[in-house]
Amino acid sequence: MKLEKSMQLGELYRELRIARGLKLKDVARENLSVSQLSRFENGQSMLAADKLLIAISGIHMTFSEFGHAINNYQEPETFQIVNKINELYNKQDIDGLYSLLESEKSSETFDVYKRLNELIIKASIHTLDSTYTITEDEKNFLTSYLYEIEEWTEYELFVFGNTMSILSESDLIFLGKAFVDRDKLYLSLPSHKKNAEVVFLNLILMLIGYGKTYQANYFIEHLEKILTYQDMFAMTWLNFLKKVLNHMDEKSDDLSDLETFIKCVEGTGNPIMVAFLKENLSSIFPDKS
Repeated sequence: MKLEKSMQLGELYRELRIARGLKLKDVARENLSVSQLSRFENGQSMLAADKLLIAISGIHMTFSEFGHAINNYQEPETFQIVNKINELYNKQDIDGLYSLLESEKSSETFDVYKRLNELIIKASIHTLDSTYTITEDEKNFLTSYLYEIEEWTEYELFVFGNTMSILSESDLIFLGKAFVDRDKLYLSLPSHKKNAEVVFLNLILMLIGYGKTYQANYFIEHLEKILTYQDMFAMTWLNFLKKVLNHMDEKSDDLSDLETFIKCVEGTGNPIMVAFLKENLSSIFPDKS
């Protein structure tokens, strides 16, 4: 079902209700009558926020699923930008990133979010070209924004996760601890939890690169608290990073234990994970692998 621009909220709700084989009387509750639902679906009145939540629950959908339908079954525009950035970064398309940066500057996005989106793009350019300069004012703006947000949503996860490369070691650790403290309320949401796991893993990887093993272990402990048997990707990556830390503690030149681990992963038939682990092994130990 595609949501046309002209479709009202009530119209969308009616289509979703009918598609799920439900009648108005099936959705009605003590605080939400059939007549209220009918007027809402016909565009004659709106539902108060609490009643809208009851109505959405009544057709056995989550609020996030309903919001996804409202958005034409697409990610919000902000996350679409991040996906574009990641796509261009993976292709090492610096010219494409510069073009995206120019288009973002001319967008009508609220100024704070425009600056943050620009910084995410600039961070990707900087990672591909270390001569590209990001000012201290921009870094301070980023740090201040993230620290002042008391409860991190997926947006803050995207911002932090995609700008780690431009942060100093001290700011990285500082904001990492803020992330641990402020990212608890939304962890029950599967998509949020998945993104939080990736942020943890990237943070640990960067700290290992800086040789900050004590701090890396601190974040490992917190990540392990939220992982379950269903988080196989994160668990595999984390176990690899833990072996890297053990290797660093032992100060050994022998990488055979890490190579054996990668071979075991290869046996599970996951070539993408294998390539990813090999790439990280080469970047962490460039003189040994």
